[in-house]
Amino acid sequence: MGKKDYFPYWNLFWNMTRVEFKLRDQGTLLGFLWTLLHPALIFIVLYILFIKWLGHFIDQYAAYLIIGLLFWNFFHKATCLGLATFKRRALLMRNYKFPREIMVFSTVAAVFVSTALEIAVLVPLLWLWGVKPNWAWTLLPLWALFLLSITMGVSLLLAILAAQFHDMERIWDVISTALFYLTPVFYPLNILSDRNKALLSASPLTMIINGIRDCLISGLFPDPKICWLLAGLSALCLGAGLFLMRRYEHRIADMIIS
Repeated sequence: MGKKDYFPYWNLFWNMTRVEFKLRDQGTLLGFLWTLLHPALIFIVLYILFIKWLGHFIDQYAAYLIIGLLFWNFFHKATCLGLATFKRRALLMRNYKFPREIMVFSTVAAVFVSTALEIAVLVPLLWLWGVKPNWAWTLLPLWALFLLSITMGVSLLLAILAAQFHDMERIWDVISTALFYLTPVFYPLNILSDRNKALLSASPLTMIINGIRDCLISGLFPDPKICWLLAGLSALCLGAGLFLMRRYEHRIADMIIS
């Protein structure tokens, strides 16, 4: 399906994204403040618990922690909501014909918009903590694109699996909890053994979150090899998700009903 085939569905994608955004209580100021409350509480708890220990290993630990939480929360929220997309929109899927991935993409896009607003709140906080803007910040959209592509690919896969396996939501809850602790969200890799450090460094989520930290906090430009590797992994993940969607899209509605 080429660009011309997709063009008529951009309006549908936009409307789905807007509706999803409003359904998540993002349409009002109070709703947006509620989305900030959860990561803020997690940040406060983790900061109080680990500042005395990890503060010796990490300069500007507050900025380090909140960046990790913000971008991890995007991945976690988007994949959890993307997983349940077909079940939540089963009636729409049974009555209208359109590319099924649009429903997953709109769900992830709604979470991405919310995260973009959270980033707008993050920037003044970084300034208050002594992190000043630098030219490396211009690469933040590139890191966000890597994370968005991988998240969309994973969400497509999870949505297909959830249509067939009704306990997939519980399975992903367990897996994502493990991923949280296996991703350096609140701790640095240099406190781990060389073997564990090498294993966790191979995760795309680790590469992206640490790359964003280097960009925002340290003003470091990424290694071009890392960028090319992430570009390949992002394309592979998204491509695999779309391939599987093409293969199973005509059976998804039946799988949900069965």
